[in-house]
Amino acid sequence: MRTDTQPKLATLAPPPRTRGRPSRSWFRSGIGVALVGLVAGLFLGITSYQDSQQEIDSFARISVPGTVTAQVDEPGQQVVYYEGNQSVGIDDLTVGIVDPTGATVAVAPYEGELIYETTDLILGRAIASFEATQIGAYEIEVTGIDAGQITVGVSFSRLALPGVVAGLAVAGLSLMAGFALWLVSILRR
Repeated sequence: MRTDTQPKLATLAPPPRTRGRPSRSWFRSGIGVALVGLVAGLFLGITSYQDSQQEIDSFARISVPGTVTAQVDEPGQQVVYYEGNQSVGIDDLTVGIVDPTGATVAVAPYEGELIYETTDLILGRAIASFEATQIGAYEIEVTGIDAGQITVGVSFSRLALPGVVAGLAVAGLSLMAGFALWLVSILRR
């Protein structure tokens, strides 16, 4: 009979891994944040643009030649738009403006390009601008060619851009947040 004098060594199983695969909820959360933010941002941008188009429909309008009274609720720059043949410019028309006190207001050609489309799918283009220094009724008289309409109001870009930019920002930030959550789930694997 043989006896071993050496003790037996027990082999231990390796410790269990504490890091497992991350749950799929990270993937779902990332996709959910991206989709909800994208839809919300697009909805905000589109509705803001549509609201600005409806605001344009409320601007004072006259057929050329003609006279109209435009109510200015806030002092600042007002824009004169021409709706009709898009080759017509301020040189083809004579625009005279009188402020609420009866003083003549200087009219300047519009610098840059500003075009809008009404809800009736009529294109309008900025042709002139003037500075409304006070609140009240401004008399606008337009003579020249016998076609088209003149519209007077605030800058279309001032109406449309804030909401459209905010919508794009919400959509963009949510896509980045969704991607970040998705990336975290990949790196935790």
